[in-house]
Amino acid sequence: MSTVVIVGAGQAGSELAVALRQTGFGDRIVVVGAERHLPYQRPPLSKAFLRGTVEPDGLRTRALDAYTNAGIEIELDTAAIGIDRQRRSVTLADGRELRYAKLALTTGGSPRPLRFGSDHVAGRTLHHLDDAVSLRHELQSGGAILIVGGGFIGLETAAAATDMGIAVTLLEAQPRVLARACSPAVSAFVEREHRSHGVDLRTGTSVRSVARRDGAHFAELSDNTVVRADLILAGVGIAPNDTLAATAGLAVDDGVLVDAVARTEDPDIVAAGDCTRQWHGFLGRSVRLESVQNATDQARIAARTLCGKPTERFTAPWFWSDQYDHKLQMAGVPQAGDTAVVRGDPSSNSFAVVYLRNGVITGLHAVNRPRDFAAGRQLVTARAAITRAEASLEDLPLSELMKRHQPTVERRV
Repeated sequence: MSTVVIVGAGQAGSELAVALRQTGFGDRIVVVGAERHLPYQRPPLSKAFLRGTVEPDGLRTRALDAYTNAGIEIELDTAAIGIDRQRRSVTLADGRELRYAKLALTTGGSPRPLRFGSDHVAGRTLHHLDDAVSLRHELQSGGAILIVGGGFIGLETAAAATDMGIAVTLLEAQPRVLARACSPAVSAFVEREHRSHGVDLRTGTSVRSVARRDGAHFAELSDNTVVRADLILAGVGIAPNDTLAATAGLAVDDGVLVDAVARTEDPDIVAAGDCTRQWHGFLGRSVRLESVQNATDQARIAARTLCGKPTERFTAPWFWSDQYDHKLQMAGVPQAGDTAVVRGDPSSNSFAVVYLRNGVITGLHAVNRPRDFAAGRQLVTARAAITRAEASLEDLPLSELMKRHQPTVERRV
C-alpha cells in the first residue's frame, strides 16, 4: 500500500485529501496539521466570527465524518519538523516518522510580525482560529483598538470591531488603503465608508513607538500624535511557510516553487495554497496568490498530478471582502499601467472598475454589483476584447458581452 502524506491541514490540505479520493486514489492518505482544529475556513475569522454570528463548528470545511468515511487519517496538533527526501519520510515534532510514496505541502502562511519601539511591543495578529477566539473575547469587553495595516484583514477587522461598538483607529503607511490591490476609486470608497462609521482612519501614517502604561498601549505616530489603545492588531500581510521545503532542499522564492500543475522540482512532491509561488497558466507568470479559490483550485490540480493525470486549468483568480454591509468582489490580477474605467457612480454605493490593457479586459472590481462580477469574471477568463466605452456604459450589461466569447479551457499535460 502506498501512502500520500499531506503536510498542512488548512483549506488546501483538506481539499487535496478529498480530491485524491474523488480522482481515484485508493491507498492511504494522512493529513498532518499543526493546529488542534479540524480544517476550517479562514476568511470568516475577520468578519462573521468576530461579530459572533458564526461559531467554530460552523467554520469547518468538512465534518470529521467526511474524512473518516473517506478513509482519510488526520493528525491534529502535530507539527512536521523535517523532510528526508532520500528516505521519503516526514519527521513529526513528537518524534514519530511518517513514510510516504508521495508528499504534498499545503503549509499555508504566517502573519508578518510587527514590533514597535525599543520596548519591542508586538502587535497581535489574526490568522488562526485561536487568534480570533482571543480577539473576539477582548473586543466583547469593549475598549479601543489600534489596527496597523489598511489591507483586507485590517479593514475587515475594523468593520467588525466598529459594529461591536469598539473605538477603532486604523493606520495605513501608504497614501491610500488597498493601494497594491485596488484602484483609487475603490480605495476612496472604502476609506469614506470606514470614516462614516466612525473609524479614525489615517493614511500615510505609521507607528514610531509604543509605551505600556496602566494596562494600556500608547502609540506615538508619525503624524506627531499619540493614540491610546487597549490592544494593537498588526495586519501587514502574510509570509509563506516555506522553511520546511527549503530545509529539505526544495527550491523556494517567497514560496515553494511549483509549476502550473503543482509539481515541485522533486517528482514525488507537490505543493498547493498560500505556501506556493506557482507558474500560473492563465496569468502567464510566476505569482503567489492568497485566496480560498486559489487554494481550492490548486489543491485539486495537485491531486490530479499525484494520480498521474496532470491537468492545467486556465481561469482568472478571484477574491472578495465583506465590510459593513458592502461586498467587494475582484476578478483577475490587474497590473500597473492597466487602464481603470469606472462603471457607475461610487457615491451610490454600487459601482465597478473595469481594467483594460491594449483593449483586453484584465480585471474587474465590483462593489455591491454581483451581476457585474459574475459576468466580469467570465470576461476576464475569456480575455475578452472590450472598448473603454463598452466598459463604462451601464446600459450595456456585461453579460451581453459574454455572448462573443467561449468558456474556460482545461488542458491535459
